Amino acid sequence: MNEFNLNQIRFFKSFIIFALVTLAISLIIMNSSSQKFRVSEIEHSMEDQVAMESLNLLYGKSIWFIDENSFDQIYEDNPDIKNLNITKRLPNKLIISFDLYQQLANIIDLRASVETYTVLYENSYVVSTPTIVNTLPIVKIENGPVESGFNGELISLFKTLDNYQYTKQSLQIKYDGEAFNAYYGMTTFQLGDAVDLGKKASILGTYLSDNSCDGTVRFLTSVSTIEDCT
Repeated sequence: MNEFNLNQIRFFKSFIIFALVTLAISLIIMNSSSQKFRVSEIEHSMEDQVAMESLNLLYGKSIWFIDENSFDQIYEDNPDIKNLNITKRLPNKLIISFDLYQQLANIIDLRASVETYTVLYENSYVVSTPTIVNTLPIVKIENGPVESGFNGELISLFKTLDNYQYTKQSLQIKYDGEAFNAYYGMTTFQLGDAVDLGKKASILGTYLSDNSCDGTVRFLTSVSTIEDCT
């Protein structure tokens, strides 16, 4: 085969590749601009419709260009959303499911004339609620002020307690401005100040799961206690 024929074959192959790429790009552009492939239906599992209003921004957009970055406003409006999963049902439907941060505890603030209720999440997000969530522990702040790392210590406490079996709604913790006392069943746990609550929770969790002490357990340090049990 002479050099002329080889050049013709190379040219033909290059032309075929160019034509296929051009066709593919044209199809993508046609599909992305087609009304058929524009979002007209969104299905999601969140109950709070008000917080999902920013989803309306997705209507009319090409379904091909919808990705994780399309939901920045959703994350901003809903700090309790950990991540989301997107399913595209062609030609025009989005199905969105959400993974939420864990709710850890009710916080009841008694320092003002009117008590307030909030829920603490594992990512430090705090949201006001009209009443307590019945499935969560209760933290009552009776006096203050509280230090800047207060919520962080509570998160460490409750995330550690997740490793133990206990009835969450039966645990109540009070803070008097200086120290924590926890109450569970017939037992009072004198936890001390808001330092190393994660370490203290390792010991507290053992007591809660065993539920074998009726009396008082006082924390001498974050890793040692003295008990008066019956």
